[in-house]
Amino acid sequence: MRIAYEFRRSARRTIGLSVGPHGLSVRAPRWATWPEIEGFLCRKAAWVLAHLHRQATRPRPAWPEPTPALRAQARALFAARVAHYAPLLAVRPAALRVSSARTRWGSASTRGTVSLNWRLVCLPAELLDYVVVHELAHLREMHHGPAFWALVAAVLPDYAERRAALRRYALG
Repeated sequence: MRIAYEFRRSARRTIGLSVGPHGLSVRAPRWATWPEIEGFLCRKAAWVLAHLHRQATRPRPAWPEPTPALRAQARALFAARVAHYAPLLAVRPAALRVSSARTRWGSASTRGTVSLNWRLVCLPAELLDYVVVHELAHLREMHHGPAFWALVAAVLPDYAERRAALRRYALG
């Protein structure tokens, strides 16, 4: 089976794959050879096919237009949820940003900025809370290791169900 993909070289150390609304994206270090990249893709073929299938079967919400009023509503709601959960995680975000990212619900920077996608305002509150807790936990643990998930679980014991429910929504 042939699958088209977007390819980019970057300063990263490993070959990375992501599947989103626009298909497969491959990122490779500048030093990686084509045989290495193609071998990696062959080894990950089952993963790629499973994720492409999952992406194709996700519901595609008709997101509203991100008007200034909607973004202001999102910012106010996000600020309230961050204010609620930050003390529970013993963190203090340096800044809160409302994003229009096309591939991420949220992110957290090493400088303490938490970014949340405005589309979260359209989802059930328990999914917004999962993303808020997830990103705030990154202010203490910048990886997805056991310590990170233990931190998330301490605040949201049902985080796995919320995470699975969030995956049913497509950003694009």
